[in-house]
Amino acid sequence: MLKLTEGRLRRLAETLDALHLRSVLGAPARQAGNRAALLNQVIEQAREHASTAHRLYEVARLSPEQVRDWLEEAAPELAPEARARLLRLLTAGLDPGQPIPAQQVVSLLTIGPATVIEELRAIERRRPRPNLDYHAFQVERHRRAALNKLLEGIGAPDPQPFVPDLFQLAAVDIVTEQGMDVMVAAPTGSGKTWIAEQAIRRTLERGGAAWYTSPLKALSNDKFREFGRKFGPDAVGLITGDRRMNPDAPLKIATTEIYRNGLYDAMTRDGVASAPNLVVFDEVHYLGDRHRGVVWEESIIYTPASTRLLMLSATVGNARELAEWVTWTRGVECRLVAHPQRPVPLRTAFIHADGRLQPLFDESQPGRLHPDVETLYAQAKQQEAADQARRRHPPFHRRRRRR
Repeated sequence: MLKLTEGRLRRLAETLDALHLRSVLGAPARQAGNRAALLNQVIEQAREHASTAHRLYEVARLSPEQVRDWLEEAAPELAPEARARLLRLLTAGLDPGQPIPAQQVVSLLTIGPATVIEELRAIERRRPRPNLDYHAFQVERHRRAALNKLLEGIGAPDPQPFVPDLFQLAAVDIVTEQGMDVMVAAPTGSGKTWIAEQAIRRTLERGGAAWYTSPLKALSNDKFREFGRKFGPDAVGLITGDRRMNPDAPLKIATTEIYRNGLYDAMTRDGVASAPNLVVFDEVHYLGDRHRGVVWEESIIYTPASTRLLMLSATVGNARELAEWVTWTRGVECRLVAHPQRPVPLRTAFIHADGRLQPLFDESQPGRLHPDVETLYAQAKQQEAADQARRRHPPFHRRRRRR
């Protein structure tokens, strides 16, 4: 532990004074009495703790909350505002893990005052300064304006009366009134679930049975709760790999694998008599999945022709071809209802490595990346080329010597 003589205590007081501690604590420069009282406080606190330098060194290793607690213990006579200013002096504007001025003062107590002043000036120079460059300011202003425009209007919209679109009404009419299968291809959020809900409602009102299949158990559980609120808990059942609730309900929610396995069982019994009136295949684009696509294919093939199919997808790329295949396979016409317009336009943005957010594309030139993104991409390509060059031509000292 560093022992503090009277001279070192005085030097410590002068050093703290050089750190503008006097003005930080709120003592005006013209009031000499406050300055003398401050120096005396430092000396008395040093004597009380045996080593103020060591205490400051401990402070340098503590979190801001711990520094605040130590200040309350070491200087209870300071006003709360003064204590808060002193806390900001010790902790503000410095990176985590970097030594704070108090710790650097400790390392400078044994050297001359001129070196202390020079080091304090170096500390001040290393502190971040506000960027006053006019060009940079303009660039930042335009970036913020573009970002505000990108984020404008995002969030939950105001409640509006629901009016179904024509494609929704057409799909419900085809599958429930015209006796044909239907393939609905529409973006996410365009109202495909409403089509399924209305088709199921009409089927149940006529005393029929329906299945709603999805590729995920989590989605099946969500639909079970949602349809239970809309049609009543007694009318909805859930069948997944680990849950079986109300399996005799007129509306069954299940994964597609469960429905396919039910078709296998129906083949050994009177499958036509137990066939449902309606089957909804949500996320039917899984038909093209390399591992699970066979489940959807077999489900469509083995479903009796008397059962109407309602197939929904937001990402299927060959919807017309798929509808034609269903028509050829089942012998029942399958109509395609496509609605490519998005009810909510997509907004694309780019997140920098430092966490900054900005538009991905330049609005003034559609289809072109934002200039900042192009710059980052060019820098990444240059860095990649440099890394490849270093791998092909390593430094001389890393090359293996030829024997």
